[in-house]
Amino acid sequence: MRPPAAVLFDLYDTLVHASADNAFYRAVPAALRVRPDRWRACYRALGPASMRGEVPDLASRVYLACRHAGQPRDRPTVATVVDGLLPLLYAGIRPDPEAVPVLDELRAHGVRLAIVSNAARHSGHLLDTFGFRDRVDATVMSWSTGLLKPDPRIYRVALDALAADPAQAAFVGDGRDHELRGASQLGLRTVLIERDLPHTESARAEAGLCCASLAEAARALLVR
Repeated sequence: MRPPAAVLFDLYDTLVHASADNAFYRAVPAALRVRPDRWRACYRALGPASMRGEVPDLASRVYLACRHAGQPRDRPTVATVVDGLLPLLYAGIRPDPEAVPVLDELRAHGVRLAIVSNAARHSGHLLDTFGFRDRVDATVMSWSTGLLKPDPRIYRVALDALAADPAQAAFVGDGRDHELRGASQLGLRTVLIERDLPHTESARAEAGLCCASLAEAARALLVR
């Protein structure tokens, strides 16, 4: 099989890794003096709305979580706390060591690249911090499209930006949220990066190819 003309990459647990116990989520309720367990549950529940862009920013999400937890705080106070603690959030997210080399290798072979992510607006900072934005031809984030994987339309947005046909493209991800199934429904080849996550086993059934790392995936895609 010929190498794909375009490759779409997931972001979280694929190109970057976020700590499961990020200090930001402990520091925020402590600074705002709200019940941490209740606040975290309400914050998590707002995840889909944040990723669809319905909750416009991180401060709004924290503010709404406080309200939903029954301990409202005024917006200026929440904004000040979030701004001050935001470095903690980003400090708990690191790039995969193979991400930049793999993006560079694929691009050197003439492959057009996109990042397609279920992510809230603040995740855009990572694309610049880790040098991803300059290494891909398109970034399609759920917060700006209002679409969440596995909706095939979000992959279509990326393919249109790359002027690529699904039959000549591949999607690479960790398999969360049935993202591989959504890509395959559109006709893309699918590659699972096995991260030993709770959803990894079920994602194997939706993958066209399973790889242990990004480097292994790139080698497999570039085989002529």
